[in-house]
Amino acid sequence: MDCCCCARRPTVGFALFGRFLKMGLKMDVIVATILLKCLCHAKRSDDVVNLLLHRMPELGIVPNTISYSTVLKSLCDDSRRQRALDLFHTMVKKSGGCSPNVVSYSTVIHGFFREGEVSKACNLFHEMMQQGVMPNVVTYTSIIDALCKARAMDKAELVLRQMISNGFQPNKHGNIKEAAEFLDSMAAKGHRPDLVTYSVLLHGYATEGCFVDMLNLFNSMEGNGIVADQHLFSIVIDAYGKRGMMDEAMLVFTQMQERGVIPDACTYGIVIAALSRMGRLADDKFNQMIAMGLKPNGIVYNSLIQGFCMHGNLVKAKELVSEMTSRGIPRPNIVFFNSIINSLCIEGRVMDAHDIFDFVIHIGERPDVITFTSLIDGYGLVGKMEKAFGVLEAMASAGVEPDVVTYGTLIDGYCRNGRIDDGLILFREMSSKGVKPTTIIYCIILHGLFNDGRTVDAKKMCHEMIESGTTMDISTCGIILGGLCRNNCDDEAIALFKKLGKGNIGRT
Repeated sequence: MDCCCCARRPTVGFALFGRFLKMGLKMDVIVATILLKCLCHAKRSDDVVNLLLHRMPELGIVPNTISYSTVLKSLCDDSRRQRALDLFHTMVKKSGGCSPNVVSYSTVIHGFFREGEVSKACNLFHEMMQQGVMPNVVTYTSIIDALCKARAMDKAELVLRQMISNGFQPNKHGNIKEAAEFLDSMAAKGHRPDLVTYSVLLHGYATEGCFVDMLNLFNSMEGNGIVADQHLFSIVIDAYGKRGMMDEAMLVFTQMQERGVIPDACTYGIVIAALSRMGRLADDKFNQMIAMGLKPNGIVYNSLIQGFCMHGNLVKAKELVSEMTSRGIPRPNIVFFNSIINSLCIEGRVMDAHDIFDFVIHIGERPDVITFTSLIDGYGLVGKMEKAFGVLEAMASAGVEPDVVTYGTLIDGYCRNGRIDDGLILFREMSSKGVKPTTIIYCIILHGLFNDGRTVDAKKMCHEMIESGTTMDISTCGIILGGLCRNNCDDEAIALFKKLGKGNIGRT
């Protein structure tokens, strides 16, 4: 029924409901609400209200908030806003857990705004706030847009400020466009936007990646009598930095100082973090920050340590860790170093990653299963399987238990490097230790066996997988079919394909 509603085919939904009743099935609030949706799509508003207020109670079904909200939307869509308001008040008076929520309020408020009844919409918005129901970004956007269209700029500005104070920002879903239109409307009415308004818009443009609009807005501020502070400059610098546009970010950073705006610790932190992400050392900015009497926080230190680790300067990284400890700032944890180790391994710099591993132990941090697994993967990627196995042995010595991901990573390394027998040995060892192989691990083994031309062993492994109850997904089937075809087992591949078509994957 619900699918029929979503497909805009209510008559089919009604037919299914009739069948539902003939089968003697009992209707509950979920089924009743779906029936309400079908009636709404069929534009049968009177029947909808009758079902909600009369038939459901007669059947002992208590409507919930979703039931009421469904009907409220239908009435508002049919321009029956007063009937919607009456039903809304009926809902308010009801007990039993169907109090109006933000969706209920927003639906009726939007309905009144759409019909030009601004005062009623505003009254309901105030009632919503008094009842402690927090508006969401959709509610705020609808109200601001409607007030702007009604030329009620003072009220729109108040709502915008309330929206900002409650932590909502224009976002990538299009609200930034409406906020920009609001700014233009304010200017046309002689209202001068302040720093808060500009910061919201700049943040919105930055989130969407609209750098031209962001820069145009930023440059227009001075003409409107607004002097950018550290916060506004930081928004622009951060936007460029996160997209890797460091030349633009540093240009704004320079302009900031030329205009007499002194960067604060937050601004320096943004610049240092961005430079470190780009693989550029930022110790000169750090020294500049210290010279200005600004105290670096943990984020600044972590960014610098990351940069030095990526450049192999572990002596400097260790100095910074010691400095953090002496200043009472918590040093980076293993999660932080795992990220660096993983990045180096992906780049093929596994020896550098191992140096970081040793560095982690040297400063007193304890490597975890993710640390070891990342190193195993790194050695596997460069074909150094003896080293990879050595890391597994080091795990045991350190008292860290390998998990299914660790085993899968090492098995994958063996198979990719043509050492399928070693992979099978590890596979058996894994199972004997109570670590159950996953679908992914079976796929790795099957792929390795087929690539090695060992079709009989692959088919045995396939049987074993089915017997173990491991899920055989589309990737598994693709590997088996492809492997059979590559090894001239076309008849078996066709037979398996037919079984798949019937949804019957049994013994092959």
